[in-house]
Amino acid sequence: MTLAPLRRVASVLVSALLALAAFMPASALADDEAAFDNARPINGPTVITRSGAYRLKRNITLQHPGTAILITADNVSLDLAGHTLAGPGKQGIGIHVKGVSGVRVRGGIVSGFAFGVQVEHAANVRVEGLQIVGGDLGGPPPGEVGVLLLNARGVVLERNIVSRVFLGIFVRGGYSAGNRIAANTLVGGSFGQLGICYNPDGSGDPDGPSGDLVYNNLVSRFNVGIQTSTGTSGNVFRENDVAYFVRAIDERTPGSNLFAENQDIQIVP
Repeated sequence: MTLAPLRRVASVLVSALLALAAFMPASALADDEAAFDNARPINGPTVITRSGAYRLKRNITLQHPGTAILITADNVSLDLAGHTLAGPGKQGIGIHVKGVSGVRVRGGIVSGFAFGVQVEHAANVRVEGLQIVGGDLGGPPPGEVGVLLLNARGVVLERNIVSRVFLGIFVRGGYSAGNRIAANTLVGGSFGQLGICYNPDGSGDPDGPSGDLVYNNLVSRFNVGIQTSTGTSGNVFRENDVAYFVRAIDERTPGSNLFAENQDIQIVP
């Protein structure tokens, strides 16, 4: 197989997404924007402790390790409005959703953090349309992580672009379940290790996530495209395109998850 089929698949996927947006009813688009009409402004590093809509009004740069935006309230909508959250480089967290439900984050750039987005012990969270950029700084693990889901349920990661990271999307913990990871583009750079990784949470419990649907993602320039731990089971990985350095899929317990209609090709560093 050559890279041409992968490029064609990616092109078709992008076209389909654009077409879907173009044919979305005008009322739906209007309702979506109306939710931010009275959004509270964010002008600097922030802890969101009240429900409601929020909109970033300018770029934010952290000079020292920390968290740019921490969300600790249910039912929050956050629009980055095309602005950038910039970290000090391989340190801190760009957006941290912790212990809450009903959160939506969309539309901006997150760069220069150890974790671009971290969703921890949370449920019913949607992260879409972000560009998450690392510095291609390599390990040791976990290195720079685009998105971390830690014991999170019902999370939707959709149409995000993650680049120049050590680990693209990291899903951890036996409590993680029912997540949907779709139509994301993950590109590792020169030192990418894992595109999509499913693991225990590190507490000593060997169980990994279950019941996730991971589909239509483009995973490129990682040593391993998709890796699942021994205790990870019952997830579906289908129709993903993987351009890898060492191995496309590393399932530590063969047959414990469903892999179907994925395409892969080995590339030269």
